[in-house]
Amino acid sequence: MLHLSRPARAACLLLLCLPLLLLFPHLSWAHAFIVESSPTENQVLDKPPSQVKITFNENLQSAFMSMKVTDETGKRVDTGKAQLNPEHENTMEIKLTPGMKNGIYTVNWRALSADGHPVNGVIPFQVGNGSNAYTDPAAATSEGSGASRLDLIATRWLLYIGLSLLLGALCFRLLILPGMDQSKDTSERQKHDQQTGITLPRWSALLWSGYGITSVAILISLPLQASWDAGVSIGQGFSFPILGEALQFTGAGQIWFIQMILVLVLSVALIYTLDHSISNRQRRLWGYGSVVLILGLMLSKAFIGHPAAATHPAPAIAADFVHLAAAAFWIGSLAVMALCLPAAVPELPVSERAALRQAALRRFAGWGIATVAALLATGIYGAVLYVPAPSLLLNTSYGLVLLGKTALLLVMLAFAASQFRSARQAAAAKRAAGGLRIELSIGLLVLLLAAVLTHLSPGQAPAVPFEETRTAGKYNVTLAVSPNIVGSNEFKVTVRDAKGATVQGIQQVTLTLVPDAPDKSRQEFVLPARQQQPFLTQELLTAEGTWAVQVHALTASLDAVDAEFTLHVSPVK
Repeated sequence: MLHLSRPARAACLLLLCLPLLLLFPHLSWAHAFIVESSPTENQVLDKPPSQVKITFNENLQSAFMSMKVTDETGKRVDTGKAQLNPEHENTMEIKLTPGMKNGIYTVNWRALSADGHPVNGVIPFQVGNGSNAYTDPAAATSEGSGASRLDLIATRWLLYIGLSLLLGALCFRLLILPGMDQSKDTSERQKHDQQTGITLPRWSALLWSGYGITSVAILISLPLQASWDAGVSIGQGFSFPILGEALQFTGAGQIWFIQMILVLVLSVALIYTLDHSISNRQRRLWGYGSVVLILGLMLSKAFIGHPAAATHPAPAIAADFVHLAAAAFWIGSLAVMALCLPAAVPELPVSERAALRQAALRRFAGWGIATVAALLATGIYGAVLYVPAPSLLLNTSYGLVLLGKTALLLVMLAFAASQFRSARQAAAAKRAAGGLRIELSIGLLVLLLAAVLTHLSPGQAPAVPFEETRTAGKYNVTLAVSPNIVGSNEFKVTVRDAKGATVQGIQQVTLTLVPDAPDKSRQEFVLPARQQQPFLTQELLTAEGTWAVQVHALTASLDAVDAEFTLHVSPVK
């Protein structure tokens, strides 16, 4: 064993850290920060400004600089082009369109520091005391919504179909097909399984079709998403500057890079899975490896969208992953039974045709029960998580689509029960083939609605003042927000001990608001220090939706008091 002195060990540790410093330079060097803005954060103006100006502590680079000013409906009110002030290269500015109405406006900005570090943030401000929220439905869909989302929905639908074909084809071959003939002894059954799997018509074509659809969907998802995020045309989304910015500065870009690596590795695993020059055992091992890679693709998908933005992302991501995996297994297996097994039947003796269909349905029934249980459990969890009020199921687009998806799943379940009954009757086995195709068609519609849901904002609870108390160790923290709508709100925080007495000597109270939607920015408020509780502040809530409110207080004895609340903010009525 090589023994190193303490200085040598320290030097080696430093060398090991150098790659991390190169990969994550923002951990070791400072970058530009705002010293002044006009309007200022949370400023209330009597009349609309003509421009927005942000001044930093150092000069900026002109590359990747952007400012986006939007009203409460999401409509842009800027001229679309941010620029550096010719006389002050540390100031970025953008002109605003005339005729801005009273309401809440949000400035989302991004800049590149002189040292090459990207910085971004959000500045909310208000014009007048009223609000123009949702007064012009046509304006709300004038840019970046409506038809522009159809390409993203179609791409997500193709991704779900491709993943379902991949997972279903492999799992049918690995888990269902080997147990379809229990009459033979072990050696004969293994030989029978190998021969049946090799001669199963259309199986390889179905597998590679799933891989091709998945690859194409992932490949084009980044430029489409980048064009949406940047507010540019689809053609511009394929340009290297936009793609480079998306890869570096967005979570979707980073996940896309991981997905592309998984897709490339998956191609190798599938080639060996279908390689008849190696043993059956080796092919099965490569098949199981392919399943793991496909599950990895599904898991990576859950790290972007509604689950990743939930108050508690870990269980939301896990539930989304299990839900997609269960649906993909069910629908993909249906594709094999509806498309591959009928092609295999003519190659078998008449006496074995009905037996093959019956065996496939019986074998799939056991897995189907587990699949349905997983779908129901994760579906109920998702409904409770994303739809806070039952009335919103009928009053929001998200709720209606969710109900439609649930209804189709129930229809699929009814067909599955019918197929299971037919598996017990040889005369009905032929009729089951038509039912499988209908069930598969309904499954594809379910995947379409699932893709639509990923691009809809979940419904929000009615506007009511918020007040809850949470336990934080030996303290009780009460948060009250009124009127709990988009716009100006009063935040009130009270910290009490276990006996109910207010805690004296609180040094500081900070509120951090984390949105559930990835296109919104977090907000942070520092409540003014007071001798007596409650702590009060008047702040702007910039958008409706679900927010995780993190309360952090510091007592005179330097005890940290931390509590988290879930706030459902409603639009202005």
